[in-house]
Amino acid sequence: MGEVLARIETHDWIIDALSREPKGILLDAPAGTGELAQRIKDLGFSVFCCDINLSSFSATGIEIKKGDLNQSLPYPSGKFDFITCIEGLEHLENPFNAIREFNRLLKPGGKLFISLPNYLNIERRFRFLVTGLFSKIPSPRTLGKERFENLWMLHLIPMTYPILKLILEHEGFKILSIDKDKEKKRMKWLLPLVWGIRLYCFFWSKKQKENYHLKDTLSPLLIMGGNTLIVTAIKGN
Repeated sequence: MGEVLARIETHDWIIDALSREPKGILLDAPAGTGELAQRIKDLGFSVFCCDINLSSFSATGIEIKKGDLNQSLPYPSGKFDFITCIEGLEHLENPFNAIREFNRLLKPGGKLFISLPNYLNIERRFRFLVTGLFSKIPSPRTLGKERFENLWMLHLIPMTYPILKLILEHEGFKILSIDKDKEKKRMKWLLPLVWGIRLYCFFWSKKQKENYHLKDTLSPLLIMGGNTLIVTAIKGN
């Protein structure tokens, strides 16, 4: 199998979660190399894959179609029991459309598993304070080019959890759980910053705290969480 494009801890988390679910029809989009799809198939699921770039896909015995999550995907409505979108939304020009597509493609009561960078951990917040950026933005000129041929592999949208939650709920999903890939022990050195932020926000009014979703954004899971946030949501009936 080819290179794994997401963290192996994220794949392990998804496999563990799906092992407790009834077997059904699952879409993995974007599919990348197909490493995760192959492991899900081995669990007994009927797996379909979709990606804008098919050149890296190397899983065997799994159908893959070309599709752009910024647009409509080549499947009928209500086809899938589960959808996995691992490290995909941050690469899109229009992640809102992807969530709408997932809602269309899932059966009522179907589950959606999403992973994306945890832009709200204290390490990334500190990096943003220093650089004004959540992620590196490479220049094509460093590769001797005037422009990139495509932007698929770049982090285009720094989607934080409150925005993701807003989109999911707006499109008819209910969030069942949020989790992280693994601990980042070195972030403990930034705990004084966390304490300072919490002390500063302690004096905010109840309305301010609600407007800025501080119950979520200052929770240990987000502010001291790992590199990756894993969200499970269910489509309403």
